[in-house]
Amino acid sequence: MAKSQFFKTSDGLSLHYLESGSGALTLVFVPGWLMPARIFEAQMAELSPNFRVIALDPRGQGLSKAPPNKLDAVSRARDIQELLHHARVKDHVLIGWSLGVMEVLDHSVRHEHPDLRGLVLIDNSIGMARPPSSALNSHRPMQADAFKAYVNRFATGMFKQSPPEGMLSWIEKSAVQLPPKAAWSLLNKPYDRTYYKNAVLAAHVPVWYAITPRFTEQSAELLQTHPLASATVFDDAGHALFVDNANLFNQRLRHFLASLP
Repeated sequence: MAKSQFFKTSDGLSLHYLESGSGALTLVFVPGWLMPARIFEAQMAELSPNFRVIALDPRGQGLSKAPPNKLDAVSRARDIQELLHHARVKDHVLIGWSLGVMEVLDHSVRHEHPDLRGLVLIDNSIGMARPPSSALNSHRPMQADAFKAYVNRFATGMFKQSPPEGMLSWIEKSAVQLPPKAAWSLLNKPYDRTYYKNAVLAAHVPVWYAITPRFTEQSAELLQTHPLASATVFDDAGHALFVDNANLFNQRLRHFLASLP
């Protein structure tokens, strides 16, 4: 069973993470917009017999609190570095999902990572090919009740299969702890698409891109331009593909990890 842990950031916040297992290689999961670390519970249960597995509650998400003026991109990228330092992580793979893809890549640009062995990027744009449209950008309710209703629809829409019992409840609890304006601010990254493309191409480690079909064009460009890249398209899964098709995701992740030099 995963242990609940906390660490203090350099700007004074207490951030929460889950940890389980042990091994020479540590898998560090970073969830998406407003999501809690706990969404990776199927990965923590399956992979912890062979690996040390850590999942972060980013500031303002899950059990990690944060005031609205401390949610900037630089701080969130630094949090990943400070988590690695606090937990004394050596050889590791960074695994970002959705907004976590952008934050893992931002971290890779801003911080030295001599012990990084691989990157796993789950179902978000990486700045290549044409950007797919995003429903998140079409309507941003600012009133609390409207925002809560939006979050409920967003959480439900992440799945093509019925999620495990109780999951939607604690996802929604995590997602509404920030005021709407602060929550939306997390998506306002101060970089253009080229920043993330260059970050991927500068990563001299194996990269696995696990996606739904809407990112197929970006996957094709990645495979053409990064010599250590591989990709898997999950045709019958929603945005939370590692929940919808946990067995296949975990199997493919194990295959990727086995291929690391």
